[in-house]
Amino acid sequence: MGPTRSVRLPQALDTWFLERLERQRERSPSELLVMLVHGGLRLREGYMAIHRRVLEHYVASGQTDVYRAYVRCLLDTFGAEYVDHLERWLAAEGVAGPAGSQEPAPVNTRPTLAN
Repeated sequence: MGPTRSVRLPQALDTWFLERLERQRERSPSELLVMLVHGGLRLREGYMAIHRRVLEHYVASGQTDVYRAYVRCLLDTFGAEYVDHLERWLAAEGVAGPAGSQEPAPVNTRPTLAN
């Protein structure tokens, strides 16, 4: 009996995983699986263009808070350089995102009672 794979997963995932196992022998398979799950969207063809279009939509529709929330998610997943690139791409096409879009989310604090 040979190896089996789920027909529900794209072949690109198998290819990615096997390549990483071969090239990064110092990492455990479980560490590579975490990388795969965390960065899985990167395997989707055109993912950066999808993010750019979503951000453009939020700018065009005046959804500043949603834009900022989406950017925070992108920062968490892909990092500041990725978001900088997307925002430069938007700016080059004449789409100006809201100022301070990469600022961290405000921390919710509970009000305290003064004695």
